Amino acid sequence: MRKWWIGVAAGAVVLAVVGVLVVPPRLHEIIRYRTERILQTHFQSALEFSDVNVDVYPRVRLVFDNLVLRHKGRTDLPPLMQVRRFSMYANILSLLSRRPHISYIQLDGLQIHTPPRTPESEPLVRKTDQDLAGKYPVVIDEIQADNAILELLRGDPNKPPRPFPIHHLVIRNLSFDQPAKFQAKLLNAVPVGEIDAEGEFGPWLAEVPRETQTTGTYTFKNADLGTIKGIEGILTSQGTFDGPLDHLEVNGVTDVPDFRLRTAGHPMNLHTEFSSIVDGTDGNTYLLAVRAQFLHTTLAVSGKIVDMDPKVKGRTIVLETSSRQSRVEDLIHLTVKSNEPVMTGAVQLKSKIDIPEGDEDLIDRLRLAGEFGIASGQFNSTTVHEKVDTLSRKAQGHPKDMDIKEVQSAMSGKFQMNRGVAHFSNLTFEVPGASIVLAGNYNLDSGMLDFHGKLRLQAKLSQTVTGVKSFFLKALDPFFKGQNAGTVLAIKITGSRENPSFGLDRGSHPSD
Repeated sequence: MRKWWIGVAAGAVVLAVVGVLVVPPRLHEIIRYRTERILQTHFQSALEFSDVNVDVYPRVRLVFDNLVLRHKGRTDLPPLMQVRRFSMYANILSLLSRRPHISYIQLDGLQIHTPPRTPESEPLVRKTDQDLAGKYPVVIDEIQADNAILELLRGDPNKPPRPFPIHHLVIRNLSFDQPAKFQAKLLNAVPVGEIDAEGEFGPWLAEVPRETQTTGTYTFKNADLGTIKGIEGILTSQGTFDGPLDHLEVNGVTDVPDFRLRTAGHPMNLHTEFSSIVDGTDGNTYLLAVRAQFLHTTLAVSGKIVDMDPKVKGRTIVLETSSRQSRVEDLIHLTVKSNEPVMTGAVQLKSKIDIPEGDEDLIDRLRLAGEFGIASGQFNSTTVHEKVDTLSRKAQGHPKDMDIKEVQSAMSGKFQMNRGVAHFSNLTFEVPGASIVLAGNYNLDSGMLDFHGKLRLQAKLSQTVTGVKSFFLKALDPFFKGQNAGTVLAIKITGSRENPSFGLDRGSHPSD
């Protein structure tokens, strides 16, 4: 009897030893094989790694060192994905269930290279005809990656890829047939700042990655606009995004409480509300509608921010702006260094803005073309205001009529700006009895003026003064007579913004 028990005990020991020596290695093989097959099938890629290690006690742990996925073994392109260390953890019972669960995957040193694609080319990764969700009904509870890099490859291999650093990424409930939840912290290059995003992503479409659906919310805080030469301020933004990766609808708001341009240096609160389309595969942004507000001015903006020349750093900004709710004093305060705007009044504005990509100061790269109109402007300077009143009195032929005062001015014109110099054409300034038509340049940095044009007066030249001066000027009336009577004089405005000089332009002849 005792020998029977001894035999049973010995047999149990033998079975235990066989289980330890034989079953785990077999389980190791199965876990490794199935993991490799899932990766190879889903990404249609050859697998490379420097080392692999599988443990099954006290829980399953699979580690690949220097894991590399190369699409169909191609070495002429960077790998689709490479990971310095791929670590997978799971409970043995959950792996043996009908819908296996992997508890956790840690990706250290993750780099993802999105393959180049042109509209005429075939997708690098084609759709598999296998039912991955049915064949591999696996669910990954959580994936985590820190300090990862997403690189967008160019069609021209000589052009450097665009890297997007991902500080922190967590994906939960990932499977082949359902969207996964994610949280991410992304580093935005220009302006420098960190974006926090969360939402749902997937299921991943390997054959057409750009059609993978994404939805969620984002916040963008403490973005330093000073990384863009020519402007300053700290930006915050928040909003939502929804749609396929290459056509994300992004809606949100931005606030910059201390926005300022280099040319003026006056801080002001800039608030925008926007609706846009973002191509998440290349970062190009198309602004459908933007409502920008600062001081008492509101601008309507549309346009795009795109990579026009991949050889040059940055992106090209092309915008169209218009406004019927602007104040000229706000625009002057935004762009000019003077402490007090020279004029106040409502202004209508329409312009096109083109800022090519590059490292130069934004103001130097800015190309601007448009037109404006001021219906009832008032000058802030008492001296200028008195000169305008005097001009109106003389132009109407009543130089001593002090009841003509507090005259309002109308101004309109077309403008272009390039490399910080504004060129005005058909710049018209009108007060009762007089109109001035000018063309010339204004330098935003130096404030230097150089304008030439014509002054038309309702009165004859001799009627602009009284007494003896009027008598002697009557002889000159015919020489300065306009087509419809009155007076036409060739004039110029030179000097600086602080000390303008007004006078007759002796190098020109008045004519209609």
